[in-house]
Amino acid sequence: MTALKQQTSLQKQLLIRLGWVLCVLWLLGLLLAGLVLRQALNQSFDSALQETAERILPLAVVESYNREQDQVIQQLPALRAHDEYLTYQVQTADGLVLLQSHAARQESFIHSTPLPEGFIDYADHRLYITSAVSGHFFIQVAEPLAQRRAAVRNSLLALALPLLLIGPLSLLVAALLVRAALRPVRVYGAALEQRGAADLSPIQDLSLPQELEPMVQAVNQLMARLRKALEAERHFTANAAHELRTPLATVMAQLQRLQKKLTDEDARAKANQMAASLQHLAVMADKLLQLAKAEGAGLLAETPQDLSVLLHLVVNELQVAAGGRLQLDRPQQPVMSQVDVDAFALLVKNLLDNAIKHGRSDQPIQIVLTPDASLCVINHCEPLDATQLDRLQERFFRGTTQATGSGLGLAIAATLVQGMGGRMQLYSPARGLEQGFEVVVQLPVSC
Repeated sequence: MTALKQQTSLQKQLLIRLGWVLCVLWLLGLLLAGLVLRQALNQSFDSALQETAERILPLAVVESYNREQDQVIQQLPALRAHDEYLTYQVQTADGLVLLQSHAARQESFIHSTPLPEGFIDYADHRLYITSAVSGHFFIQVAEPLAQRRAAVRNSLLALALPLLLIGPLSLLVAALLVRAALRPVRVYGAALEQRGAADLSPIQDLSLPQELEPMVQAVNQLMARLRKALEAERHFTANAAHELRTPLATVMAQLQRLQKKLTDEDARAKANQMAASLQHLAVMADKLLQLAKAEGAGLLAETPQDLSVLLHLVVNELQVAAGGRLQLDRPQQPVMSQVDVDAFALLVKNLLDNAIKHGRSDQPIQIVLTPDASLCVINHCEPLDATQLDRLQERFFRGTTQATGSGLGLAIAATLVQGMGGRMQLYSPARGLEQGFEVVVQLPVSC
């Protein structure tokens, strides 16, 4: 047994993929920003090293000429306590150190001679070395590389922290945009879902994206083919039933004339059997015509109708055939619905005809219509088992009843209700009773 393929949400898949793409792009952007930022900071720090050296060296040269003791290293004191990230050392060409910053360390500078000039990485420091007075005085300005790495790291963190806030916000905006982009698809699906079984007209003017146009055209073409197939089937059923009416009426009339002339009891009994069969065939033809109408279009009207008034008229029409057993309970206020008048009358007639045939002749038939367009028909009979109750809406299913009928009454009613956009439920025993049969039809209400 093959496992059913799990359905996935298109919106969820788009958001997941878009989230991954955004994350990858953010990481790539952050990496690229880090490279550019490191290069820019290095250039800025190198410029600071060079500017510091060029400013301090002339002053140091003047200071060296004015010194009384040339062999003493002069270390400038700090005006106040602070972290010194740039340290420097001034020396002569032969390596004699003349001047140092207060936090200078010997291991940070180059001690070999002659000194190279320019930018040099040495002992985890970045050095800038330049000379003055024809190469007699040199200055080395040192900066720890760790300080540069920390500056780059802090700058990247300053860039990354806003992304942590922008990221969820971007995903939320993306979710809203994806939902808005998929809204025409949901509208299209709702339009298909809201259609009744008899409505197979093309769906148009939904402002769907261009990419979905082939799918819409394919669905419309499929609906057109289904409509033609169903119309052909309904026309055949209606035509066949209609064509049977005339010959059946003719045969019935001839048989009735023959019955009056027959004197033999056996022949009269056979004629009566033939008349009953012809009557059953006429009823079946009429039911087939009703079924063809139930499966056709036109079950909804353009303007709302008052179901309470319509129900009252149909009940009065069938009151004689029911032997006065019909008890109607309807609201005083109108119950408006866009159900077609003829379709509603056909629905009520089938429900009441089923109740009259299968209900006890000495018990009333209750018909209740509520303001929310819920129609309930209850007749008294022995309760049905669950198997029979489940199959009552099948065509030509009669169960164990001995009453005459075609087995199409509830099937026609169910088809009408489905085409009207309502729902029908069967109960046996009836709700609140220990016996009986109850049909509850919920029809759409017009506001």
